[in-house]
Amino acid sequence: MMSVKYEILKKLVRTMGMKKRWTAKSADELLAYKRKQNAKNRIPNLHDRDILVTRMEIMGFPVLRMTHRQKTDRANLFLIGGMVSPPRPASIKKALRFAKETGLDLFVPYYPLCTDYPLTKAYAMIHETYRVMLRTYKAENISVLGTSSGGNLALGMVPYINDGHGDTPMPGYIMAISPGTCVETDEEWQRMLELDKKDVLIPAQYMKTAVEIMRHGDAGVPDYMIWLQKADFTNCPKVTFIYGSDETLYACAPSFEKAMRKYGVDYEMIVGEGMFHCYPVFPLCREAKEGWDLMIRKMKEKT
Repeated sequence: MMSVKYEILKKLVRTMGMKKRWTAKSADELLAYKRKQNAKNRIPNLHDRDILVTRMEIMGFPVLRMTHRQKTDRANLFLIGGMVSPPRPASIKKALRFAKETGLDLFVPYYPLCTDYPLTKAYAMIHETYRVMLRTYKAENISVLGTSSGGNLALGMVPYINDGHGDTPMPGYIMAISPGTCVETDEEWQRMLELDKKDVLIPAQYMKTAVEIMRHGDAGVPDYMIWLQKADFTNCPKVTFIYGSDETLYACAPSFEKAMRKYGVDYEMIVGEGMFHCYPVFPLCREAKEGWDLMIRKMKEKT
């Protein structure tokens, strides 16, 4: 049985109409709305007794670096979802909490958004961020965590490396929370429509609009960046997937499992029964807090 707090939280999200913000908008309308919202966003100035928070630039875009004052040789590339929205200050504070609880140094890129660029730009910048990390940390000591579209980018590092960047070693571990890939088959679409009845955040229709958004007018965006289930996962490290059973994006989980088996990837699929999109990073109720604790524990074990 779900907690009373969780049931209240779901009703509150429905009442706020958060799902409707992504519904019945063309790609151009949605991008215009997001640009207006993004203009209000700011990178927070954080200070912590145990962690030094600094800022660097890679390819002209900011990266927040959170390094433990007590030196560690382990690090995490922390990819916050959005695709059309930058990390919010609350998400950055949560990233700092993640760094403290895992003991990992953190790199948080404000990667190029599809409000202004095709998805290829984000991939290139994230790859370069990872290359910068490799100057300090061994590849096997670097984990990658991504949420929502950030989960897509985290998994997508593997086919990106396989796509002409073979001189870059694979990271040691990847965790993808509710990875936001688009629908490729009618079977996926039918599953997504069924889950759309339960999802309180992400409408199924948006995952079709997202194709145009990801391309941003560039027909040359590789298919695997949009339909990640079609990607080449050769030499992929251990992967942990985490989904909520009541989110539309869970419709693509079987396709990811098929791809993992095809390439012999060591993976695990964790599904929070009755849970919502990216629930581990919103620990506002007992069930989501359990997801947060699981995420921290897995990251400490695997990195």
